[in-house]
Amino acid sequence: MSIREFAAHLGVHERLVSKWEAGGARVHPRPVNQAALDTSLARSDEVVRARFAAMIDQPVIDRPEPEFEVRQGHSTRSKYSSDAELLALVDAGAMRGDALAEISERDLIMAAAHEASEHAGRAEASNVGASALEQLDADATRIAREYVHVPPVPMMVEMLRVRRRVYRLLEGHQKPADTSHLYLLAGTLSGLLANASTDLGHLDAAGEQARAAWAYAELCGHNGLRAWTRGMQALIEYWSERPRRAVALAQNGQQYADSVTAKVRLHNIEARIWSKLGSAADAERCIRAAEAARAGTGTDELHDETGGVFGFPEAKSHYYAGATYIHLGQAEPALAETQRTIELYSGGPREQRSYGAEALARVDNAAAQLINGSLDGAGDALSPVLELSEDRRIAQLEERLTGLRRRIATPRFRDAVEARRLDERIEEFCGTTVATGMLPANPPT
Repeated sequence: MSIREFAAHLGVHERLVSKWEAGGARVHPRPVNQAALDTSLARSDEVVRARFAAMIDQPVIDRPEPEFEVRQGHSTRSKYSSDAELLALVDAGAMRGDALAEISERDLIMAAAHEASEHAGRAEASNVGASALEQLDADATRIAREYVHVPPVPMMVEMLRVRRRVYRLLEGHQKPADTSHLYLLAGTLSGLLANASTDLGHLDAAGEQARAAWAYAELCGHNGLRAWTRGMQALIEYWSERPRRAVALAQNGQQYADSVTAKVRLHNIEARIWSKLGSAADAERCIRAAEAARAGTGTDELHDETGGVFGFPEAKSHYYAGATYIHLGQAEPALAETQRTIELYSGGPREQRSYGAEALARVDNAAAQLINGSLDGAGDALSPVLELSEDRRIAQLEERLTGLRRRIATPRFRDAVEARRLDERIEEFCGTTVATGMLPANPPT
């Protein structure tokens, strides 16, 4: 053990140990330091104590059991040999009355000072730097933007990879601001996983991911994540046939909506839910509120800077409005809204083209065509959808196409050859979705 290490072990300055070593037999340590030396020797193993005894030519001393509690009439000085033991006595409430009088003033002051400097040193330490946070931000943004035009399964693997890295960092120590940043990333990635879970048809898992996203949003106090998560939770309740709960969640999210995009999205979600409840007046009110909100100002980093899954462009507003009108059985406004959706997505940048929203808008357009009695129009609208590769056949498509098949099966189209052919194509398409084709139920042995 070096002089520095021995000094740290005793809780004294290394210069004092050097002074003792140089002074030899002439040195007479202060009582408190002598007590520390005696206790250190008593706690040493047999070899060390034998070597010490040989050096001073005395028999090996018996090793006493160390005592930590302060008893009336005993000197407190012999009860601590380091800063840690002195502070443990403070915690135990032993520093009162006569016991306090036995404590060296300097020992107490220096122990307090050492504790402060050591704690500050630990507080300053961090397991995450600016570059690591920048990379994680870049990863989360890339995933959110790519997800709208890339199949869900490979993106879900990437979401998990990045979130697991965030979790490992959170298990360590970092500055409070960095911890908050990591919680925002954890919430963002949990939100992405909730969205992917819905696309794969696992609403229970989506609900669990969304609850985690909400918890992280609360921990970091991020209104953008709060508003988006409430919308996600509302949609999960809507798809789970709990529309009244869904309405409450969408409305609750508005108090956190600081940006135009967040407000528009929540109004459009609420409109869809009211249409499922059969309230045309409430649905129309929410669609008009969304249009009015889009004329406002205000942005937030999640909806407007990260974007992608978290964004809500004009095309998506028209898609939601079209879905709302289909629920209400209103063909003409549904045709107008879905056609506008298709035009905006097909004419927009590829990286912003949401294949899922566009495909669902085409299904809704086909439904409106059927309401108007046009089998040919429905077939034309569905052609691009039925050509989607298996890894892009999200769960919502199968649900919407099943509703379309019910319209085709009505007496109005039952005997039409074109209707039977269209129904056969839809049935074949629904036989394999991304969820059913993702993994074999029983892997071959």
